[in-house]
Amino acid sequence: MAIVGASDRNPWSRLVAGTLDRIGFSGDLHLINPRNSIVLGRNAVASCAEIGQPVDAAFLAVPSAAVADALRDMAKSGIRHGAIVSSGFAEAGAAGRALQEELTSLATELGISILGPNSLGYINFRDRVALSAIPLNRDPMEGGQLGIVSQSGATAAMLLRFAEKQGIGLSYAVALGNEAMVDLASVISFLVTDEQTRAIAVFAESIRDPKAFIETAELAMRHRKPIVVLKVGRGEIAARAARAHTGSLVGDDKAFDAICRKYGITRVDSMEQLILTADFLGGIGPLAGKGFAVASISGGACEMIADRGEDEGVPFAEFSDETEKALAQILPDFAATHNPLDVTGVVQANPGLFRDAITLCAHDANVDLVAAIFETPVSRESSSHTTVVGVLNALGEAMQASPVPMFLLTQTVTPVGDLGQEVLRDAGIPVVLTGLDHGARAIGAAYRWSAALAHRQEEAPVSGSTAAQPQSEQETLDYLRSAGVPVIPSAIATTADDAARIAEQVGFPVVLKIASPDIAHKTEVGGVKLGLRSRDEVVAAFEDVRASVAAHMPTALIDGVLVAPMREDGLELLVGVTTDPSWGRMIAVGLGGIWVEALADISLRPLPVSPADAHAMLDELAARKLLDGFRGIPAADREKLCDVIVGIGSAALALGDGLEALEVNPLFVRGDRIEALDGLAIWTENSVLSR
Repeated sequence: MAIVGASDRNPWSRLVAGTLDRIGFSGDLHLINPRNSIVLGRNAVASCAEIGQPVDAAFLAVPSAAVADALRDMAKSGIRHGAIVSSGFAEAGAAGRALQEELTSLATELGISILGPNSLGYINFRDRVALSAIPLNRDPMEGGQLGIVSQSGATAAMLLRFAEKQGIGLSYAVALGNEAMVDLASVISFLVTDEQTRAIAVFAESIRDPKAFIETAELAMRHRKPIVVLKVGRGEIAARAARAHTGSLVGDDKAFDAICRKYGITRVDSMEQLILTADFLGGIGPLAGKGFAVASISGGACEMIADRGEDEGVPFAEFSDETEKALAQILPDFAATHNPLDVTGVVQANPGLFRDAITLCAHDANVDLVAAIFETPVSRESSSHTTVVGVLNALGEAMQASPVPMFLLTQTVTPVGDLGQEVLRDAGIPVVLTGLDHGARAIGAAYRWSAALAHRQEEAPVSGSTAAQPQSEQETLDYLRSAGVPVIPSAIATTADDAARIAEQVGFPVVLKIASPDIAHKTEVGGVKLGLRSRDEVVAAFEDVRASVAAHMPTALIDGVLVAPMREDGLELLVGVTTDPSWGRMIAVGLGGIWVEALADISLRPLPVSPADAHAMLDELAARKLLDGFRGIPAADREKLCDVIVGIGSAALALGDGLEALEVNPLFVRGDRIEALDGLAIWTENSVLSR
C-alpha cells in the first residue's frame, strides 16, 4: 500500500497508517512526500515512481488541485487502484462536478480505478487489508460476516463503532464518497457474491443508478442474501401526472419503499437498527414462514415483546397441545405454557429447565424461529456472573442442537464487551440481538424478507403496443376492456334522446359524465350526474351537464355525454399507474372515489406486478378490512381483484414509453363484480396525438 501526501500534519495519512497497524496489515506500506524523507516515524520517498517495487493500491490525501498529478505518478509506477479522500469535487457544486468529470476521464485514460473522491476508503477485515481513514478502536473479530457500505464516510465510521460495541464482526466496510467510478451497486454486488459476507448494511443518501440498484437487489434475492438499507431524504418529487390522483400520491420516498418491498430489501430508520437488523438477518437466514416462539424469565418481557412484535407483524406461533402438555410437565405449576412463554425465575437455579423449555418450543411443528430473552454478562465480579454464565451455557446447548434458528434476545440495547463475547462464544450462542424494540423490528423484517424470497417470481417482459393512444375516458375504457380488464357497460350520447335510449338499454339508475379529452376532473365543471332513475331525469341531466361544461370550459372539445349504469353498495378503489423519474412505472392501489386525497391510503409497487404482489399490496392498506365485507357489502373476490390489478398494470406497460399515467378511479368492487367505472390516460407532451 502507499499513502500519497503523507505528512506529520496530515490527519488522513495518520489515520490510514493507524488503521493498517490495527488491522494487522502484513504487507509493505510506502509513504509519499516530496519534501520529507521521514514521515510518521517511517521512511518516505518523493514519488510513487521511486518506490521501486509493485504496489497494489494507494490512498490519496492531497489537495484537489494535486490529485491529477498524483494519478499520473501512480500510473507511471504501475499502481492501478486508489482511494481519494480529497474533497472539492461533485459535492462542491458545478465547478466541482466539472473537476470530478475531468478526474474520472483521466483515471479512465490511465487505467486506474478510483474509490471516491471524498471517500474514507475501505477495510477488508477478512484479509486484514485496509486503505481507509476510518479508525478502528479494537482489533477486528475473526470470521466477521456483515458488510457495511456507506455513501458517507463519517457515518461509516459511526456504524463501525456501534458494531464494535455490539460485538458484531464485519467482513468489509466501504465508504463510497462521490462514486465517480466505484458506485453503490457495484460494491453491494461484490458483497452479495462474497462467500464470507452473510448480510449487507447500506447507508444511502441517494440512489444514483436505480437500474443497477434493482439488478443488484435481484442478484441478492437469487443468492438469498439480505440487504438492509437506511436511506435518508424523504422529499417528495413534483407530481408529474398532475391531472391524475395517482401522481400526487406517489413520491420519491414512497417509490423507494415500493422498490424495497418488491425486491426483498429491508428498510430501517436508525443506525442502530441498520446494524442490528442486518447482522440478525445474516445470522438466522431465510425462515420457513411458520411462526415465532419466545421464552423469558420475565413476564414483563414476554408482554413487551408480544406488544412490539404484534406492531411489527411478527407471526407468533400457537403451541400444539403436545407442546403445552410437555411444557406443563417440566415447568412450575404457576408457569403458563403459552407463547410468549414465561419460564419464571426458577430457571436461574435450574438452567436445564430453560434449555428444555426452548428445546420443546423449537420442536413444535408451528415454530420456525425461537428466542430466549436473557442478558449478557457485564463483569466477572458481579454477584450474578456465575448464574448468568450457567444459564447462557444451558441456552447454548439448546441452540447448538436446535432444528430451527435460535438466538439470544436482551431486553435493552447494551454493549456486548469482550467478556460478553467470550462467554457467548464459549456457550455456543451463535446469534445475539440486543433490545426488545430493535429485536421486534428485526424479527418482523426477517419474516417479511423470507416471504419476499418465497414469493419471488420472474416477470415476463411486456412489450410496447402499436395501438392508438386512448385519449378520452371512453377510449381509455375501451382499451382496458380490450386488454382483459372488466369495464362497466357504457356508451356516448350526443343528444338527450340518445342518452335516454342508452339509459333504458343499460338499466336504471344511471350516471351521466361529460366525455371530453380536455376535461380530466369532471365534477369540478359540473360534468357528472348520479343516480338518475327515469327517462325524464336523464334528459334533464343531459342538458344540465352540457350547459355547465360550456359555462366552465367553453373551448373544450366535447365528444358527448357518457351514459353508464349506476353502481351502488360496493367498495371503490383506485388503481393507478404513474411514472417515477428515477424508478420508472409504479402502480398504486388504494381507496378510490372521494377518499383518494382525503386519506391517501395507498400501496405501491414497481411494474410489472404478479398476483402475489397484488395480494401483498391489498394487505398493506389501512382499509384492507373493508375488502372482507363491511355493512352489507359482501367480501371482495380477492383472487379476481388481484388479477384485475395485474391486468391494469400490464395494460399500462403495453402502451409504451409515451404514457405518463393510467388511472382507474373508481374500480368498483362488490363480491365478484369488479368493474372499471372511470378511466384516465395521460400522455407526455411530445406523445399526445392531435385529434
